[in-house]
Amino acid sequence: MGKLCNVTLTKGDMAISLMGHDKNRYYIVIAELSDDFVLVADGIRRSVDDPKLKRRKHLKFVCKTDATCDDISIKKIILLEEQNAKRR
Repeated sequence: MGKLCNVTLTKGDMAISLMGHDKNRYYIVIAELSDDFVLVADGIRRSVDDPKLKRRKHLKFVCKTDATCDDISIKKIILLEEQNAKRR
C-alpha cells in the first residue's frame, strides 16, 4: 500500500474516500475537527445531521464547492461530479 499524505481540507471542499468500506465515495467536508479528522456528508447515506468522522489522510481533495450545509445541495453537487467523472 502506498504512503498516504495529510491533505488540507476545509469546509465546503469535495473529497473522495481512499480507504474503508466507503472507498471511492464522494463527500463534502462539513466541519474540521482537528489536524487529523473532518466530518463529511454525502446527503444520502450520511446526512448533515449524522455526518461521518473521517481521517484526512483517507480522503483525496477533488475540488472546492460553494455547497451550503444542507443535504439537497450536497446531493446535487456530488451527483454532478459523479456524472462528470464517468465522462472522463
